[in-house]
Amino acid sequence: MKILRLVAFLLVSFLVFGCKKAKNNSVDNVNDESLVAVQNAMIEPIKKALPIVIDELTTLIGIDKDKDRNIINYQYEVKNTSEHTLLLPSTLDTIRQALFKAYCENNEEMQQLKTAFPDGANYHYFIDNKEIIVVELTPADCHVK
Repeated sequence: MKILRLVAFLLVSFLVFGCKKAKNNSVDNVNDESLVAVQNAMIEPIKKALPIVIDELTTLIGIDKDKDRNIINYQYEVKNTSEHTLLLPSTLDTIRQALFKAYCENNEEMQQLKTAFPDGANYHYFIDNKEIIVVELTPADCHVK
């Protein structure tokens, strides 16, 4: 039952992506300054709304841009779930597959996210302020079958 709840919160968490739409420019013709502006336009409204309760198990507690690369980082606090449960291979696979499906969806919001953050998205899951898992996805992952 906890795994199903975990999957449900993951799917709901992707609604957060649509909170603020960014300019639809290709990475090739956007200079660094305008890319940063687009990234900030996507991140700042979500930051102001934090924490965002996704479901009874999960809360989005942080969102930021990686300092060295064009990656968006999401930080989630998981409650009422043990570290052991979160680390089960079946749970990890379920989480990764749900994130992959949402990240690789071909819709306007996800295209904007991938344009603004061409190096990918990282999803960090914490229990009691301890990072338990990180799922890293890049646009290239969507082309692998």
